[in-house]
Amino acid sequence: MLAIKQLACDVRQHILPLVDVAAPTKKADQDAGIKYVERNIERAAKALTNILGVFVDSSELDPAFRLSGNRHPLVAAAHAFQVAGVRPIPVTGLHRDLSHRNAAVAVANSTDEKEACVRLDATDVSTASLSFKRLQVLMAADGLSSGRVYLLIDLQCLYGQDPDAAFAPVSRFLKLVDSEGWAGILIGGYGIPDQLTTAVSTKGEAYLPRVEQQIFRSAAKLELQSPIWFADYTTLPPSVVELDMRVMVKVMSPKALYTLDDDWFVVRGGAFSRHPDQYAQYYSIAKKIVDLDDCCSEKYCFGDQYIWARSRETESPGSPGSWITACVNHHVTLTAENHA
Repeated sequence: MLAIKQLACDVRQHILPLVDVAAPTKKADQDAGIKYVERNIERAAKALTNILGVFVDSSELDPAFRLSGNRHPLVAAAHAFQVAGVRPIPVTGLHRDLSHRNAAVAVANSTDEKEACVRLDATDVSTASLSFKRLQVLMAADGLSSGRVYLLIDLQCLYGQDPDAAFAPVSRFLKLVDSEGWAGILIGGYGIPDQLTTAVSTKGEAYLPRVEQQIFRSAAKLELQSPIWFADYTTLPPSVVELDMRVMVKVMSPKALYTLDDDWFVVRGGAFSRHPDQYAQYYSIAKKIVDLDDCCSEKYCFGDQYIWARSRETESPGSPGSWITACVNHHVTLTAENHA
């Protein structure tokens, strides 16, 4: 959200974020779960102003979870975005409970566009014929029209996969469902491993291919009748892990993932607790990024301004959180520009 708040106005007009209402993980947050979720919804609505629309989901929450007044979190989040002047597009799926489906239909019917999104995973895609039948049943039961429905093919983790092999089931699925004529088809996933150490060791650097973008480009060549759009998880995998910071501070190290047209440049430092430079390692990380031939200019976006300033050591080196903000801001800006 901090990265999106810093996006330039022209970039904001080219993105449709998906906001999946976060479930509390820390014990203190779980004990005050309703306030935690309501606060996050409020923050998201403030961050996403001047954006055309937002896909809204609540897949991480327990299906029985309700906010004050027995409100479904999907309905509450959608209402917050409407109040902020942003069109909500509710997200449902083939395996959602009835209350979620009813909430999605209620949100769709509360907007002039009456649009909804059906989120499909890799298993749904691999069982194309069965999933297509289930999709048709879902739409008929919930009164959804294909011309007002977006299909989100969420392939999740694609790290280490061969792009052609991963694309094969996607191709079969797209050719089967395209006859319906959808409002749009989004193809997404992430090519970053859930644990970065599996790809890049500490004090190391590497290029990681943007596998999900390769799959999208193959899909874009199919000449579908439905509009097709690119989706991804920026520079962060969606895995959520509750961490004991008393342990993490002993092993945590600085890192940056700088997005290029076809790859990420990943650079990692040594553990803060043992490296003599501690947080000042971010200065050398910034210098490695700005020395890249295809590094964007300092004025390209907020994220690049942040990195260039650290390369000159004119600002504090930053923290893991501020560097995530900078890298995500750069990623969204570059990706929106490349796919707009």
